[in-house]
Amino acid sequence: MVVTIPVAHDFICPWCWVGLLQARRLEREFGVSFEWLSYELIPDALEWSTSTPASPPPANKAPTPSRFDLIKAADGVVMPAAERPKQMRTHNAHEAVEYAKTEGVADALVERLYRALWEDGETINDPVVLRRLAAGIVMDLDALDDAIRNRRFEDKIIGFDEDAYASGVYNVPTFFIGGEKYAEQPYVVLRQAVKNALGAPEGTSLYSDLAFPAAPVDRPYTFINMVTTIDGKSVSGTRDESVSDLGSKIDRLLMRRIESAADAIMTGAQTIRATSPAWDPMSPRRIAVTRSGDVPQHAAFFECGESYVAACESAAVEPFGQTQVLRAGRDSLDFPLLLSRLRKEMGVERLLVSGGSELNAELLRLDLVDELFWTVAPKVKLGHGLPTYAGGDPLPREALLRFELMSEQVIGDELFLRYRRRR
Repeated sequence: MVVTIPVAHDFICPWCWVGLLQARRLEREFGVSFEWLSYELIPDALEWSTSTPASPPPANKAPTPSRFDLIKAADGVVMPAAERPKQMRTHNAHEAVEYAKTEGVADALVERLYRALWEDGETINDPVVLRRLAAGIVMDLDALDDAIRNRRFEDKIIGFDEDAYASGVYNVPTFFIGGEKYAEQPYVVLRQAVKNALGAPEGTSLYSDLAFPAAPVDRPYTFINMVTTIDGKSVSGTRDESVSDLGSKIDRLLMRRIESAADAIMTGAQTIRATSPAWDPMSPRRIAVTRSGDVPQHAAFFECGESYVAACESAAVEPFGQTQVLRAGRDSLDFPLLLSRLRKEMGVERLLVSGGSELNAELLRLDLVDELFWTVAPKVKLGHGLPTYAGGDPLPREALLRFELMSEQVIGDELFLRYRRRR
């Protein structure tokens, strides 16, 4: 089960921009998730401060950093240079996030709103702007508009000062970790708090500093990561159901570390459909492979970073949103050509493939895979015709692909294996 950390926040607070970046680092390192609690720094009943600017320091006094300067330095944060709206309230933005929680996509919307405000200077409290920013994340935009217009979630938005103080929140962001509150803290403090809360399970340093050989000149260095049952099945339910319960929280943590080590992640469209619509890989480039052209366009997979759909020339697929189409092959996808384009035209040196079974099989059949990461979950599925680590047509005995074991680690009841192609 993924550990969820509540965070009290407000979009207009510069500390909370840093808090978003800290949350993403914790997510990458520990596989935790976040519940964004809506706290409104300047609710309608509170007037904007008109405090007098402080007097300038004496000319001969050395500059003294503020607490905010110190936390930026400690975390290596450079604040975006965008010109942001002055004296903007945030109630509507919080209403939008509270509605997004009903669709299970609040985390993706929070990220988009923060970046829209701090990186692009957008007025994220404007309902028209909110609708535009929510497109592609929220499914029912009319319901979102209705929630904002009628303040449907007003009782869930905590205002400063009295209500916030009564809830124990005096500053934002406040992270609730292991029964304790951490407000305006550097990453090193939050990191230790999460380690303590998780009990620092053995093996959590695994894959934390992955290194790979140099990429070939004509394609990326390519590795697959999958979790299967003991009997080799890569699903826990049917093909169309989520597999989020197949591996443990440690497996999901290690998955994100492997994602972070890749320049791009490639996966089948069916795999995207079988994961949470909020799945946002750590790799900066995302490539969905499709034969039919049927891809889940509203998935977070396509909303952050650079996203692409890879298809053959005859496939009925067109660009959508910010997603581009990569064509390779006339009537079927030409994987050697596709990987060559990724390497030579896009500079991808390390490519992670995350299934499904048929995509893995095609790349293995063409001998385009350099490494295999495999988590063996302590479960047995059974069943005929279910997907495995790799499906496809069988190779003849003389053409078996041989790999050498690079590492093995048992954590709890799971086995984590890493193999490298023996050439």
